[in-house]
Amino acid sequence: MDGNAPAGVADKLARLRLSFRKKAEGELDLLAEVVSRLSRGEQAGSGRAEDIASTYGILHRLAGSAGTFGYTALGNQARRLEQRLKPLVEQDELATDDFNRSEANTQPLFEVIEGIEGLRSLLDLTDELAKDAAGIQGHSSRKTGESDPDILVILCGLPQAESVFLEHALSNYGFSISRRGVDSLSIGNEPGMTTVVTSEESLPRVSRVLESIVSAGGVPKPPLLCLGHHDDFRSRYALADAGADAFFPEPIDAPQLAERIERLASEQSERISGKILILDDDKHLVAHYGAVLENAGFRVRAVSDPEVVLSELSEFRPDIMLLDVRMGSYSGTTVAKMIRFDPEWVSLPIVYLSSEQDRHIQLEALAKGADEFITKPVSDDFLVRTAQIRCYRARQLNELLIKDSLTGLLKHSVIKQEVENEYARCQRMSHVSSVAMLDLDHFKAVNDQYGHRTGDVVIKALANLLRNRLRSTDLIGRYGGEEFAVILPECTTDEARKVLAQICVAFADISFATPDGDLSVTLSAGVAALGEFAAGSDALDAADQALYERKTSGRNGVTVFQQV
Repeated sequence: MDGNAPAGVADKLARLRLSFRKKAEGELDLLAEVVSRLSRGEQAGSGRAEDIASTYGILHRLAGSAGTFGYTALGNQARRLEQRLKPLVEQDELATDDFNRSEANTQPLFEVIEGIEGLRSLLDLTDELAKDAAGIQGHSSRKTGESDPDILVILCGLPQAESVFLEHALSNYGFSISRRGVDSLSIGNEPGMTTVVTSEESLPRVSRVLESIVSAGGVPKPPLLCLGHHDDFRSRYALADAGADAFFPEPIDAPQLAERIERLASEQSERISGKILILDDDKHLVAHYGAVLENAGFRVRAVSDPEVVLSELSEFRPDIMLLDVRMGSYSGTTVAKMIRFDPEWVSLPIVYLSSEQDRHIQLEALAKGADEFITKPVSDDFLVRTAQIRCYRARQLNELLIKDSLTGLLKHSVIKQEVENEYARCQRMSHVSSVAMLDLDHFKAVNDQYGHRTGDVVIKALANLLRNRLRSTDLIGRYGGEEFAVILPECTTDEARKVLAQICVAFADISFATPDGDLSVTLSAGVAALGEFAAGSDALDAADQALYERKTSGRNGVTVFQQV
C-alpha cells in the first residue's frame, strides 16, 4: 500500500486487503481439501484430473494477485508451485492410468502438495510483519490538492541590465518574475511551476546549488535555461553537460524564450491523467487497481464481464485499457482481437495484465492486438507509471489530430465543436459564458515587410500569451491564419472584455527582434454572450461582427456585440 496515499484511499486499500485475505483463506481451505484427496489417492481418472486442474487454477490466481495486496512471499511461493504443476496440467494423458503410474508425474505432484501445506503460514507471517512495521513507523498521510499553478521564472546570476530587460519582457506573458543572486537561490516553497534562467558564466554554480537543494529537500529539479554568447557545438555540449536544459544565444528573442519556458515548465509539472478501462474477472484486484489509479489522478471504470466491454468502450471512451489474459471461459487475447475489429479502437493502447511468465506465450498474446504485457503481481508504483506513460503517449497522438502544429492550440474544426458543446452546457445548466474572436492588426503588412518566419513568431507569441493569461478552463483555438477563437466558460461579456483588454495591452508591449529593428504588433477582439443566440455558431458570428466593428473603429482593443 502507498504510504503517501490520502487517508480515504489508504482506508479503502486496507479494506480491500482485508477482503482479499478472507478470499485467500477460503481458497487455501479449498486447496487443503483437494490436497487431502490427492495425497490419499482417493480419486483417479477424471476426478483426479479435475483436482489437479483446480489446484493449478487456485495457485495461478494467488500468484497473480497476492503480491498486489502485500502478500509477496505467498505470491512467490504460489508461483513456484504453479510452475511446477504446469507441465502436468498440460499433458493430454492427465486422466489416464499411465499418468497415475508414472513416477515422473507423481514426484512433482507430491512436491506441490507438500509446498501447499506451508502457504497459510506465509499468509499469517505477512500480517504479523505488517503489524510490527505499523507499530514502529506509524501511519503517514498527506493532503493532496490541485490548483491552476502560475509559472515562476527565477532570473539568477544574470547581469543587471539583462535581468531588468527580461523581467519586463517576460512579465507580459503572465509569468511571475524573481531576480536572485546565486548565493540566495532557493526553490521548493513557491507555488506553481518554477523555471530558472541563468548566464553561461553562472551556470556551473547555479547547477550545483540546485543539485544540493534537490538532494537535501526532496524537491524536483526545475528546468534550467542558459543564456550565452557562444553558439557552437562544443559550447552547447559543455552547457548540456553542466546541467542546462535549454540554451538561448544572445541577443535574446523574448517571445521564443517565453515559449520555451512555458513548454519546459509544463512538461515537468504536468500531472498526467486520463481515462482507464479495466477488464478483469478478479473483483478484488480490479478494486485495488482502481483505487490506486484514482488516487494518482486517473478516471477509472472497472468491468468484470467481457460481454459488456464494447458498450463500456463506447460510453466511457478510455485513453487506455488494462486487460486480463484469462477470465474464466473467455480469453483476453481474443477479446483484444475482437476490439480491434472496430476501426475506432485500432489505436487504443491495450495493456495485458497476467501472471503468465512464458515469454513465447506473452509474445503470442501481444501479436493478437495488445501493446504491452505486464506480469502480475504489479506494484502500485509500476502500475501508475505504466498508466502515465501510456496515457501521455495517447495524449500526444491525440494532440496531433486536434492541435494546430504551429501554435499548439485547437484546430479550426475542434474549436467550432467546442463552441457548440459549451453552448449546450449553457442551455442545460443556465450558465453565462462568452465567446471571443481575436485578430492581429495589419498582419499582412508584417508578413510582407518582415517575412513569414517573423509572422509565425508573432502568431506563436500570441498563442503563448493567451495560454498564460487565460484560465485553464478557457478553450483557445486557431481559427485561421492570424485569427483566434476563445471560449470563456462561466464568464460574462464584461468580465471577458476586461481580461481581453489586458491581453491587448500586454501583447502591444511585446517587442519582436527583426533585422530591420524591433517590431510591435497590436490585437483586436470581439466578444459575444454565448447563451443569447439560437446556436453556438450564431454566437461565434456575433463575436466576429464585434471584431469587425473594432477593426473599423480603430483596432487595438475589445468590442462587445450589442443586440439591435
